[in-house]
Parts: sequence; structure tokens; C-alpha cells
Amino acid sequence: MYKKVNLLIVLILISLYSYGQQSNEKIGFIDTNKIDSKYLDEKRAIEIYLPPSYQKLETKRYPVMYVMDGQEYFLHPVAYQRMLRFKDKSPEFIVVGINTDRRKRRKLLYEDANKFIGFLTKELIPHMDKNYRTLKEKERSYFGWEMAGGLGLEIFALHQNTFNAFFIASPTHLTEERISALDTNIVKNRSNKTYLYFSKAPEETYIEQSLHKTDSILKIHNSSNIIWEIDNLLNEDHYTTPLKTINNGLKVHFQDYNTLRFYSLKEFDQLGNLDYIKKYYQHRGDRYGISSDVHKTTRHFLLFNAMKEDNFERFKVYTNVFKEHFQNPTLEIWVIRFGDYFAKNGKEKEALDVYNSGLKKFPKSAAIYNAMGTFYKKNGNREKAKTHYKKAIELTNKSEIGKLEKYQNDLEKL
Repeated sequence: MYKKVNLLIVLILISLYSYGQQSNEKIGFIDTNKIDSKYLDEKRAIEIYLPPSYQKLETKRYPVMYVMDGQEYFLHPVAYQRMLRFKDKSPEFIVVGINTDRRKRRKLLYEDANKFIGFLTKELIPHMDKNYRTLKEKERSYFGWEMAGGLGLEIFALHQNTFNAFFIASPTHLTEERISALDTNIVKNRSNKTYLYFSKAPEETYIEQSLHKTDSILKIHNSSNIIWEIDNLLNEDHYTTPLKTINNGLKVHFQDYNTLRFYSLKEFDQLGNLDYIKKYYQHRGDRYGISSDVHKTTRHFLLFNAMKEDNFERFKVYTNVFKEHFQNPTLEIWVIRFGDYFAKNGKEKEALDVYNSGLKKFPKSAAIYNAMGTFYKKNGNREKAKTHYKKAIELTNKSEIGKLEKYQNDLEKL
């Protein structure tokens, strides 16, 4: 399974690079820029990924993830959202990759850390917030591996509210000075809730002591505004922790973006009620700047479970609350199932309303016409039943032999 997931990610990364700097409705846009930095006294290369909807939704603002060592790790968060957003498991977000020169990296991220932090906080982030539609400090995350992980701890300690999430893989250079700064400044002027995810491989015993000290300080202060986790990534090594760290960190950080799914009415009852669902989606909408309506997936599962468990009272409640779900059905099969369930419970008018709404969206649906034929047959209206059965046969492609035979049989049984 692990190899299959890695292969999928590799294929996505290849497809992203193959598009280069082209705009694509499904993939997004990748651009390469250079920023003239006074702090670093050089032009810094950065890569910026804009998600697919960026050019279409001209008022929407987006979270931003800043990726250190972008030449290595820039595409990992791009691939993450590319895999998951089609099922609403991840929001769209901008990714900024900051490329580094391996020969200068050690000095830049440690000895000259103040200069690099100045570039990041005074030049790059303001540049992004000014020229791109970002959610600013409300949704801004940081990824760093190895020395960039140690740098991340310094930023967290000394530059409160710059980022609201840190994903730190195999951090080195968690020095006494940086840990002391964390202890001194951890609760000063910190208004935003911040999530910290540290990771290490089992072989990285040389960073265990500094991670333990960091963990102890976080536990001692126990700020309600800080959530943290230190994860020992089994089966990983010093060079493979970044991919898992990005995946695990984003999954937790954006967990309230997930759509709610219930696989039984009991599961739903244990979680809460309709008011809980509405509050969940209101928070989701406020945080990510998207619709606060109850997601179609949640509506679908509630209705489906009510039918599966034959709880018509619940079904009626959900149909009243989510009327728009019937006015804009997603698939023909659900038009038929909802209509049939109303008919089964003696609600002929409601059944017909569902069938007819379905035909407005799927006017050439042989399956819906056939379901209506059966409905009229059961209600003793042979003429209308015959009309709808004939229409179903007329709309059925002759290559669909199985369906055609079924519809013809239904007509012959009248």
C-alpha cells in the first residue's frame, strides 16, 4: 500500500512539472519569481503555486504554505491537495517554495538566521500578501526540514503570529538559545492558535534530547493557543521524513475542512444533531472563505441512512431541512431512490415532485421515465404508465441490451 501511494504521488509530481508554467483548470499554475532582497543582498528564487480556482474566483482568498528548500519539497503540498481536494478532503491553498543553495544553506539557516528571517517576514510574506489573494496571518503555515526545522522553532518563539502552523521534519540546530527563547516568549503577544507538528525517524537519536526539552517547555506552559505533537515516524529515515511530515501535518491542520459522513443514524446521534452540523459548516465557511451550507455529501449520507434503516420520520425531517438537495440532484439513481422511497411510504405527490425535478436535470433519463412508469402502474394509471415506459424504451440506446430488455418487459407486464 505504501509503495502504491508513493507511486501515485510521483505520477502527480511528474504531471505537474510537465505542465511547467501553464495554467490548467484541473492542476493550477506554477510560476517562478525572483525577489530582490535587501536582507540577503541578493535575488532569491521562489516558486509559487496557485490552485485551479485562483483565476476564476476573483474575490476568494487562500491559505498559504511556505516551504523551505523549495527545490526539494515544493511539489509535495501541491500533490497533497491535488489528490484530496476533489473529494473535499483538503482546501485549495497557495504554496510558496523558497529555494536554497546547498553550499550556503548551513550559514543562511543558522549563523545568518536573522537575515533570512528578515527576508521571510519583512520581504517575502508582505510581497505575497500584497500581490496575491491570501488569508494573511489567519492561514499561513511553514514547512522546514533539518536545519530549516530548527529555524522554524526560532520563528515560532520570536515572531509570534507570523504562522499559525509549523510542520517540522527531522529538526536539527534546536540549540539552547532557541529553546530558551521558546521558554521566555512562548505566551507573549500570541493571539492566534498555532499548531506544531514535529517528526523524527527512529534512527535520529541525536535530536531526541532537544525535542524532549522542547516538549517539556510546551507542557509546562500548556497554552490553550498552542497544539503540538512529536511523532516518531516508523519505517522512515532522515531523508524520507519530509513527505510524511507534510502529509500528516496538513491532514491534522485542515481536519475541520473534511465533509461530515455518517454511516448510520446512531453514529449521527452520538455526534450531535442538525444544529451541530450547521455550526460545523458555519465554522468551516468562516475559516476557509467558502460556502457555509451543509455539504451535499453530509446531506446525502443522512438521507441514505434514513432510507437504509427505513426510518421515514427522519427522512421527512431531512427532506424538509435540505429541500434544495432534491431540486438539484447529482445522479439519476438518487432521483429514483428518493422518489421510490416517498412512493413506498404513500407520499405520491412528493414522489412525483422528486421524479419531475430529476427530469429537469436529466431530461433524457430512460431510468427515471421507467421508474415513473412503475409508479403510475402501482397507482392504477395504466395510460400514464404506458406513456412513461414507452418513453424509457425510446431513450434507451440499443447497445444497452440489458436495460432495453428490462424496460420492454415492464411495458409488456402492464
